[in-house]
Amino acid sequence: MNCFHSHTRNKAKDFNAKEYSKFLEHNHSELDKIAFEGLSKENQQIIWSQAEFLQRLGQDFYDQYILVGILVEEEMYDIADGQTPGKSDKMKIEVRFYHKLFCEWFASFRVVDILCTVEDSAGLEPILGNMDPFDLQYVFRFACGLNSTAGKKIIEYLKSKKDGTFAILCIFEQSGNVEGIVDTVKELCSSQVIISKEHSKLLQRSTIQLLQIASSHELFSTLTSSGILSNPGTVRDTQYHDTVTAT
Repeated sequence: MNCFHSHTRNKAKDFNAKEYSKFLEHNHSELDKIAFEGLSKENQQIIWSQAEFLQRLGQDFYDQYILVGILVEEEMYDIADGQTPGKSDKMKIEVRFYHKLFCEWFASFRVVDILCTVEDSAGLEPILGNMDPFDLQYVFRFACGLNSTAGKKIIEYLKSKKDGTFAILCIFEQSGNVEGIVDTVKELCSSQVIISKEHSKLLQRSTIQLLQIASSHELFSTLTSSGILSNPGTVRDTQYHDTVTAT
């Protein structure tokens, strides 16, 4: 994101170039809300009308983020309900983020703002319940990196979801030193820790890093390894599981 802003700042130094506002670069709370609201809907919204963006953001903010390239305009046919596509010559402008990852980045700021006002991680379900961690992983990971208080609440929340493996990815996004996450590492290693070929490479690396931290702090009481064949007789379908128990 900084690269987009930096490039536009540099261009603004040219003669007759449009003026660039550093204030608008660093104050984007309303855009954060729009991104979060869109991604937290049961049916995600990633495209908005230009009119809505202008109303909520203001002309100056909107123009700058279009100029920077974070927001993108698309001209579309305005087809009314029941109207045959291709029969309309009326056009409308829709707005989206340049990439969904950008939308997740801004949504993560809103997540941090909300979570810093929530006392208990048990109250996060109404806020984050519609956001699938595996579909919107960067919202959670960015938020953990932005604010350690929000990060701890997110990790506690994620440990209760599905098999809890996604919490491993978020641990290493947290700011601060390793000592601050030892208790969380110990808790995650208190039951089976599985490294499987079905996991993404990122999750595999993060799980190995988790085990390395647990080992360096002598959190293990036992370590066993076993191979499990999902389809006996075919080596390529073998899943290797490392089972760890924390003391």
